[in-house]
Amino acid sequence: MRAFAFRLLGRREYSVFELDRRIRQKWPEASGVQDLLDALVEENLLSDERFTESFVRFRIQRYQGPLKIKAALRTKGVSDYLISRELEGHSDEWLDLAIQWLDRQNIGEIDFNARKKYYRRLVSRGFTHSQAMDALNRK
Repeated sequence: MRAFAFRLLGRREYSVFELDRRIRQKWPEASGVQDLLDALVEENLLSDERFTESFVRFRIQRYQGPLKIKAALRTKGVSDYLISRELEGHSDEWLDLAIQWLDRQNIGEIDFNARKKYYRRLVSRGFTHSQAMDALNRK
């Protein structure tokens, strides 16, 4: 089990919940999984903080907003405290990110129907109503 965990952690960061699920998928009857996870955390090979940082950084590169990132992190078993701390660290970037995404869409003048379309797309990417409206107004 430890070698399997090392192989997984060698590829990317995992949350404790995610790694626990992967190990239990492979060995459903195994005992000592929690001891292994505790040892990996103790050795600083497994960290929810590092996972959250890398996850948020990757999703920002894909132009995703805070709501979508928050929902995805919750499914990975990350605590709300870590999520809010990491997202607050990027709080001044969300509007700029939405504007950058709009710029990448190569849109010129925005009429009413286009505004509705791009608003829906921004909201589906995880931006809040105010972030989407501000980005559209600045565009």
